[in-house]
Amino acid sequence: MKIECNEGFGKYSFIKLKVFVFHPYLYFNSNRYKMPKKYILPSELSWLSFNDCVLQEAADKTNPLYERIKFLAIHSSNLDEFYRVKISDLHSIPEKSDLFEKVKKEINRQQNTFGSVWKKQIVPELQENKIIYYENQSLLPLHSEEIENYFKTTILSYVQIVYLSEDENQEYFLNNRQLYLLIRLKNKSGAVSYCYINIPSDKLNRYKVLSPIKGKNYIISIDTIIKKCLHYIFPDQETSTAFAIKLNRDENYLIEDEASGNLVSKIKKKLQERKSGSSTRFLYDFNMPEEMKELCKNAFHLKDYEMIEGGTHHNFFDLFKFPNPNFPDLQNENFPPLKHPPFETKKSIFEVIDEENQLIHFPYQSYHYVLQFFNEAAIHKNVTEIKVTLYRISSQSLIANALISAAKNGKKVTVFVEVKARFDENNNLFWANEMQRAGIRIIYSMPNLKVHAKVALLTMRNGEKTKNYAYLSTGNFNENTAETYTDFGFFTSQKEYTDDLKQVFRFFKTKEKNYPISNLWVAGFNLKENILQHIDTEIQNAKNGKKGAVFMKINGLNDKEIINKLIEANNAKVEITLIVRGICTLLPGIKGFTENIKIYRIVDRYLEHSRIYQFHNDGAEKIYLSSADMLSRNLNRRIEVAFPIKDKEIMQEINTIISMELNDHTKKRVINNKGQSISEDQAGQPESSSQRATYLWYKKKEKKSKKK
Repeated sequence: MKIECNEGFGKYSFIKLKVFVFHPYLYFNSNRYKMPKKYILPSELSWLSFNDCVLQEAADKTNPLYERIKFLAIHSSNLDEFYRVKISDLHSIPEKSDLFEKVKKEINRQQNTFGSVWKKQIVPELQENKIIYYENQSLLPLHSEEIENYFKTTILSYVQIVYLSEDENQEYFLNNRQLYLLIRLKNKSGAVSYCYINIPSDKLNRYKVLSPIKGKNYIISIDTIIKKCLHYIFPDQETSTAFAIKLNRDENYLIEDEASGNLVSKIKKKLQERKSGSSTRFLYDFNMPEEMKELCKNAFHLKDYEMIEGGTHHNFFDLFKFPNPNFPDLQNENFPPLKHPPFETKKSIFEVIDEENQLIHFPYQSYHYVLQFFNEAAIHKNVTEIKVTLYRISSQSLIANALISAAKNGKKVTVFVEVKARFDENNNLFWANEMQRAGIRIIYSMPNLKVHAKVALLTMRNGEKTKNYAYLSTGNFNENTAETYTDFGFFTSQKEYTDDLKQVFRFFKTKEKNYPISNLWVAGFNLKENILQHIDTEIQNAKNGKKGAVFMKINGLNDKEIINKLIEANNAKVEITLIVRGICTLLPGIKGFTENIKIYRIVDRYLEHSRIYQFHNDGAEKIYLSSADMLSRNLNRRIEVAFPIKDKEIMQEINTIISMELNDHTKKRVINNKGQSISEDQAGQPESSSQRATYLWYKKKEKKSKKK
């Protein structure tokens, strides 16, 4: 059955699917796609399982010390975002009260583990390596002098004091994610009052390096400096009691009617409202006495479930910048980006692409070639037009600057800017404005839809002839994240890619879907339908006594129709292997449903971000790389692009990478039938990190090419 709906952004067809359409989301007919709970894990618990993997890396003593500190920072940052985005619905919907309790229990368990890793492992090991982290211990005289000077000359200029009144009508406001100290004051007559002051970690480095003494290095947080210098702020009062507090606010906004009015103006308004969103978590020092907790609850209008006991310090994501006093052996070995030999000739990058399709694997190989692609296009005399989609770009984007140069050089440049990319809205709006000022045509977000595709199309004219060049990727046009996210970038001038990509960009312009797309898989056009059909092919092959096999590497899986199709494939004895980095609501190993499904998760130095779909196809293997995960939002509410890989050498390369990942006996975890991420039984298996193996494989390939 095919139905069509028009919601102000053109016709969107969905195949074999009953939907109810209303703003802002498309929901499945719950009766048709209702799934037994026995093989489904709530997405919130699945996400926490992923964050637990991050915590496992922090506790893994085979990792260098500063890498473990980095994983603590990642865990803290992830959990902070969880409270800003995912938690608000749980405590507001009565039916989810049991789930809310399970989520709280798991978060508490992980937080206790976090505290234990930091206090009992990291801090002592820092000390073993002659790095002293000051917390509660007394300062050496030289350091007392240093912190007092730093406090008086630098920190004090940012400190703001708010006194708490007994007036219940008095309004107080804590900034989202800002750090504060709640202080009990007692004057000479014995009268007690309270105030809070900000910890200016948003203005200053959270950690201060002090002078080394006798071969030892010393680090202190500005929190501790402020605590030790409170007598300078309150010279006539006793300030022996100061506790860390922090408030998270709900940053998940909803635009009531995206199809009417100015969507960009609505987004800008929502970004302002986000700053004063409702509270979702109030963290307080576990040492805080009851009367001060009650004071906070009343002053900041908090509910009981929003008050969360924490440690003496908050915002551990600041550990990303924890200073390393020049101990490179306490960090991972350096993996400098490798060269892609075909692009290292003196030829134009377009000549190389003409000869053969090219695949780059970031961050193992340099992102420089993507920048080169745009930079050459900006100045090439025959390039007449550039089209590109931007979802998340860096704050100092070289690609945006190349596009601006192209426009100033007389090229026609069109950029689709997704201004609904969560937490990147302001950055995207800034660059959209800068590019528009340079004469670039900007197409903004579409109502009720996000464009998550990462694609570019160039037009080159040579006399009467025109030729197109395409770049298709699994990751964003962002040179910063390309250093830490694993992604594929594919360059081609073949018409089967470029002609389809023309239709995608035509859709952005016209909002109409009356264009054939035959080789690319595009969400909103044919992506989900093709995935289901290819799994059906594997099911039929298995039923006919042939091999049926599906492999997917994705960031998330929760789409109900995809899950039901995988279960159908499981029951047909199709071999199903998934590597799912984040949310995975499907539970493997459930008899009668998922016993033939294996699901893994890899957490290592790089964030696994590339998406691969592989179908056995009775030996005539099909491989697609994609921007899309198997999440309902990707398949139903976004424009995504998956592109086929047909070059034998590139297919062999991807298969080699898949093999290295499946044979990872160090960083790969198994997702069990409870949704937990556990290490495999490694008895008799050699230690093998797939990311390290992948880097060494590309390095060997580079050396071999140089010899030729």
